[in-house]
Amino acid sequence: MNSRAVAEWQRRVAAEYGSAALSAQVLTWSIQVGLGPKLLETAIRVVCDELDHARISHEVVVALGGDPAPVAVPAAPPQLAADGVLAALVEAVVTSFCLGESMAVPLFARMRARCAHPVVRPALDRILEDEAVHRAFGWSALDALLALDPAVGPFVEARLPAWVGRYGGYFDPPPAPPLDEEGRGLGLLDHEEYAQIARLAWEEDLRHRFGARGIQAPALAPRAAAS
Repeated sequence: MNSRAVAEWQRRVAAEYGSAALSAQVLTWSIQVGLGPKLLETAIRVVCDELDHARISHEVVVALGGDPAPVAVPAAPPQLAADGVLAALVEAVVTSFCLGESMAVPLFARMRARCAHPVVRPALDRILEDEAVHRAFGWSALDALLALDPAVGPFVEARLPAWVGRYGGYFDPPPAPPLDEEGRGLGLLDHEEYAQIARLAWEEDLRHRFGARGIQAPALAPRAAAS
């Protein structure tokens, strides 16, 4: 059993359940602010996709020799946004979709490229296909929110550096032992490769997407030299 791969796929189970919960909240807020029916229909699909991803990821855990018991997912206490529903929705759309889901697409694409495992590869195929839909939802939802209220653009621009900072582990992951070929074949990425892909996605794709919407996005600080 590749314990590193099992642990990573167990982490993905929990992450997918968390994404499903947040996506369900995004759906509720989207209804409340009056986003259009096509976006609402896609939001419903996103919730279902994330639940499917959690199930599929658990199937990978079991196939790799991990514990078949359900992965424990700690409950997060509900929080009310101090600035109201619109602000909460904008933050969730930008952080989870325009940032998280958009960076997930090239990351999962690289994971899938080297994977031939009969259970892991179909899981990555499905997840990657869905992540592209989720990315498109995020940018379309942001466009709708920008049209809904002219204050959304300045609100995003002012907070974007802090929101991008939440992904510091993507851009500057902590040191870790290098992977062997078995690990790469099970859908894992070396931390250095992970950082390179995430940084390229930010600098060459996401910053331009924000800029096209009149939102100035910060450049990333250079990576610290390894000691």
